[in-house]
Amino acid sequence: MSQQRRITFQPHGRSVFVLDGTKLLEAAARTGLTIETPCGGLTTCGKCRVQVTTGACAPDQHEQELFSREELAAGWRLACQTTVRGDTVVHIPDSSLFAGRHQIFVEARTGAAEEVLPAVRKQYVELPAATLDDTTPDLMRLEKVTGPLKTDLGMLQRLGSVLRRCEGKGTAVLSDHHLLDFEPGDTTGQCYGMAFDIGTTTVVGSLVDLADGRELAIASAMNPQISFGDDVLSRIERSGSSQASADEMQTTIVGAVGGLIEQLCDDAGVDRRRVYELAFAGNTTMEHLLCGLDVTQLGQVPFVPVHGRGLMLRAEQLTLDVHRNAALYVFPVIGGFVGGDTVAGILTAKLTEAAAPVLMIDIGTNGEIVLCHDGRLSAASTAAGPAFEGARISCGMRATTGAIEKVVLDDDVNVNVIANAEPIGLCGSGLIDLAADMLDAGLITREGRLLGPDELPGELPAAITGRVTVNGEGQTEFLIAGDAGGRGVRLNQRDVRELQLATGAIHAGVNILLKQAHLATGDLEQVLIAGGFGSFIRRSKAQRIGLLPSDVDHRKIRYIGNASLNGAKWALLSTPARKRAEEIARMAQHVELSRDTNFQMEFAEAMIFPE
Repeated sequence: MSQQRRITFQPHGRSVFVLDGTKLLEAAARTGLTIETPCGGLTTCGKCRVQVTTGACAPDQHEQELFSREELAAGWRLACQTTVRGDTVVHIPDSSLFAGRHQIFVEARTGAAEEVLPAVRKQYVELPAATLDDTTPDLMRLEKVTGPLKTDLGMLQRLGSVLRRCEGKGTAVLSDHHLLDFEPGDTTGQCYGMAFDIGTTTVVGSLVDLADGRELAIASAMNPQISFGDDVLSRIERSGSSQASADEMQTTIVGAVGGLIEQLCDDAGVDRRRVYELAFAGNTTMEHLLCGLDVTQLGQVPFVPVHGRGLMLRAEQLTLDVHRNAALYVFPVIGGFVGGDTVAGILTAKLTEAAAPVLMIDIGTNGEIVLCHDGRLSAASTAAGPAFEGARISCGMRATTGAIEKVVLDDDVNVNVIANAEPIGLCGSGLIDLAADMLDAGLITREGRLLGPDELPGELPAAITGRVTVNGEGQTEFLIAGDAGGRGVRLNQRDVRELQLATGAIHAGVNILLKQAHLATGDLEQVLIAGGFGSFIRRSKAQRIGLLPSDVDHRKIRYIGNASLNGAKWALLSTPARKRAEEIARMAQHVELSRDTNFQMEFAEAMIFPE
């Protein structure tokens, strides 16, 4: 196994092990931090500024021109240019993060004054005691300070006793002029919200300080619904089989969210009773299952969702253990299987502001594709399958400790393993790297056939050819890591087919959207890669296997991280952003790929790897 270097990113305290020569931009993505690169790594924008505080990273010519002598001496570099040559500590300023709080608040300040605050805010008040000369009712007395309020019976039943217990000195918790609570003392410094990306395979949660936008903790977990099927159609079928099954599906995902709430609060030392709002973005099926909505019709033509606009619920309706009056916002959906996660991605990437054609691809179990052209949005969903998440791959696994996440073939196989552990499996990004390099080496044909030991090109290094074997079932295998005589981590023919199916589905979807808009890939100004997994893939490798358009300049391909989670965080911190999400969902045109007469042919052609 190749030597790996430990890179630590501050102030987030996240570390990762990577191979020498890895760009800081890629290393940051491995920790879930997406650095701004509007220029696609051309060094022209200077937005990816980071400060190397420990470790030697010599500046290149571009950095010497961009930074002053004092800045260079202080360790300032461009993440898109600086490569790892040893253990390194790097500080990333918030202004360099894509969809960081800096960007969100700058954007919010361009709106009207009354819209720059999050939906939830706190206001400390000191109310004079009632007297015989002033018998103003309690709620009206509070309104003299806060302005007009709406509330519910439960809050009114508690308000009088709380006001008298704290002698009128307390904190009003407000959500859009609705009184959620009145807390004794000054609790203005404790105002939190949570954002969730509900994926088919993975659920990710973020704890956010609603006062200043800081992310206090982030956590992820496997979606436990995977035990009922690794794709949305199998879950739709399971949920629709009986009411008990539907209830079980909802209970399972709500339980996963509840576990993340507990973990996030414990990690940040936050009282869950101080969490006042939650925002959820997920594909159409995941949002329906979370809310306990009937998904039967999603499994039948014409695949009609129950809801289109965003939903405002009470957290207690889902039995989530946060503040008793906490609100729960579920993102609007576009149509069919194109759901709230896509809306959140469009919002985060500001696609509606694009002046030239832009393509956004969210790579996951369900691949979502959005094309923005001439002020119009077209969106489609394609069943890529779970191969990119490590499922249905013989030695596949999710991107966690022990997963091979990067593969380089030269004289032999060099691998990067998450957490610098012994390799136990192969995750999606490693699968893409391996397939791309095996195509270049002639180990795999364009049709996807894994060549046997007697068919290999003669110029291959002996260390590489020695890894190609035939197992007891007559299947050709390629040993990636481990002992040739033991279990090892291997790639077989079936794995290559699964990769072709996943890649072909997305490739075909991209081609159809472009053809319907009378565009070619060369017309694209940018290709945006969204999704937690999408941040880890190497552009050139993804293009080599056809996952991304191969004839687009790789510098036009830009990562935007987990745009679904970022959009959910944005909705927590900016009410104008929430309104824009609703507008986006209604303006976007849903394209049902299966209705296109060319889809099957496009899919078949997309299964062939590019030249």
